[in-house]
Amino acid sequence: MEIFAVDHHIWAIDHELLGLPGVGVTYVVRGEEIALIETGTALTVPQTLAGLEALGIEREAVRHILCTHIHMDHAGGAGHLAEALPNAVVYIHSSMAEHLANPAKLMASVRRAVGEEAWPLHGEMLPIAAERIRPAEHLHLDLGRDIILTAIATPGHSPDHLSYLDHKSGGLFIGDAAGLAMDRWGLAFPVTPVPAYNLEAHRSTIAMLRTLNLPRIYLTHYGPHDDVTYQLDRAAHRLDELVDLVERALADGDPDVAALAARWVPYPPDGPAGVVARSWTQMSVAGLIRYELKRRQATG
Repeated sequence: MEIFAVDHHIWAIDHELLGLPGVGVTYVVRGEEIALIETGTALTVPQTLAGLEALGIEREAVRHILCTHIHMDHAGGAGHLAEALPNAVVYIHSSMAEHLANPAKLMASVRRAVGEEAWPLHGEMLPIAAERIRPAEHLHLDLGRDIILTAIATPGHSPDHLSYLDHKSGGLFIGDAAGLAMDRWGLAFPVTPVPAYNLEAHRSTIAMLRTLNLPRIYLTHYGPHDDVTYQLDRAAHRLDELVDLVERALADGDPDVAALAARWVPYPPDGPAGVVARSWTQMSVAGLIRYELKRRQATG
């Protein structure tokens, strides 16, 4: 577990998502009230709680837990954190609240999406009482000390995806709205997962983010980045690469998901981040294939 300062009022706890440093963080935003942004999986919660203790934050002081979207690497730890942080409420897009209250269907879907190799790294979600879940799509959260967080719709990666603007720094907690940038492992690509990925919405979101002239973005995977234009341009370029790869494979016949993923993002199979690279790239190839086939079916 590693903690690093992001701004005067923001810290990041690297909770070793999927068993590795440099893959995922929970952000801690401190005003008069304290908010966490992103939960990681059930298995990252002990590291997050240890990080709060190291920052001198009492568990009772955390009042808000914000999730960018429902996927288990972003919301899978919400139930465990809610159990450990008795005064906290959990925010997520209202269309996905039922999956926090009853996560069984979500876990089955995630297991299919990430594959059997990566599934044991996610843990089991705990249900959250409905009265502790809040809709996030219109969130305007005043934490005091001029620290305000507001939600911005950033669909594509998933239909429920939200990002959270920190008005004090001007930075945006972006989740998976554009692409990941895990520099420690040499991995940078957009994630386009099954079952609900939408290419048109993803491209529109990246274009919209460009218009905001953000001074920095806070990636869940991974960390703060001041080179916003570069990160958005790279995500768009890597997305175009994947689209071209998938379209060519579909034209040639039955596409091989694993082979296409390895061509798109080459990574040594025995490398330290091999499981993450395989799981997320194969999930992305499958997600884009599914999207394209559904689009073609709808348009005849």
